[in-house]
Amino acid sequence: MGLALVEEELSQGEGSVLLINNKDAADLLTMDICLRALEEAFKEEAQGTGANRNKTNIHLPAAQPDHWYRYCSMEGGLRNLGVVALRLKSDIVSWPRLYGSTREIKYCVRPGRFCGLILLFSARDGALLAIMNDGYIQHMRVAATAAVAARRMARQDSHVLGIIGSGGMARTHALAFSLIRGLKEIRVYSPNVEHRDQFVQEMRGQLDLDVKAVDEPCLAVAGADLVACCTDSNEPVLCGQWLEPGMHITCVKQIEPDDEVFQRVERVIEYRSGISDHLYVTGEDHRPLHLGGSSNKSEERKKSISPDRRHSLLALLRGEVPGRLKESDITYFDSEGTGVQFAAVGTALYEQASQKGQGQKLPLSWFLQDIRD
Repeated sequence: MGLALVEEELSQGEGSVLLINNKDAADLLTMDICLRALEEAFKEEAQGTGANRNKTNIHLPAAQPDHWYRYCSMEGGLRNLGVVALRLKSDIVSWPRLYGSTREIKYCVRPGRFCGLILLFSARDGALLAIMNDGYIQHMRVAATAAVAARRMARQDSHVLGIIGSGGMARTHALAFSLIRGLKEIRVYSPNVEHRDQFVQEMRGQLDLDVKAVDEPCLAVAGADLVACCTDSNEPVLCGQWLEPGMHITCVKQIEPDDEVFQRVERVIEYRSGISDHLYVTGEDHRPLHLGGSSNKSEERKKSISPDRRHSLLALLRGEVPGRLKESDITYFDSEGTGVQFAAVGTALYEQASQKGQGQKLPLSWFLQDIRD
């Protein structure tokens, strides 16, 4: 395995660090591999041998009006795997109105370019094992986490998936949910007609089932067994009045469901390391107007859901609570990124790359020093 290979290299004094880009990740990391890695990681975390640090964001005003620089980081480690991962992002962020709603737009250096990195460390000797682009891994780990929960929460006879959004997250959610339920149909809505038509063509080529575009978000939800919101909107896109008995819902952003959704949901399972901290170098009178799923909104909604209807994914995996009490329950999975996810998926990718000789090898000596800090 990958970790065994690096230990052998180190014993011979030939240690290296793998640089793994998104193309390598797409070649090597399948949804099935990702699902298995996260299942095991969550079970380990549930046993108390995994640890996370809360996601933290630092905001500084950028040069452009109404733009902010945002640094985001999170870490997590798994004792059994013997790894710790640091995931960090460096973005310029703004919240313009596009397609009739406020959306979060981000980039690094110039629009269309992004900076997200995962540093994977060995907890056995402290060595840096890999440096990875986070883009492909990010889309895969979010969808796979949702599928781990849906495997235990969605009705067994769930065959129709409704998706609001048509980007990378929508694609990976379609792949993940197709692995855990016998889907027969996927309906997708996006206000961008070109994007949703591209989604339909791509997913029809990858999945042996009916994939169709619809003209309104309510049409994606109507009659669906599984509903996935996968947007960059900073306003609600899912209305509680659209929900039907027996549905299972998952959202990429906490802002996507409206307040009525939480009034109708009978059961919430959540996975998160804690409230994200937003740190500023400005006074309260000079802050971003939109934070997209801010911790305050999350906390307000949690208070509206009685404790007997809200449980953790780890409790679900330990068998302490069921995913749903009855077939007619409307269930909701609430998730926030954690370092454990990146440790698990990063290790799975690292092992695949090591076994198959992919990724660029950098000398480990470049990242070591003889000065004690």
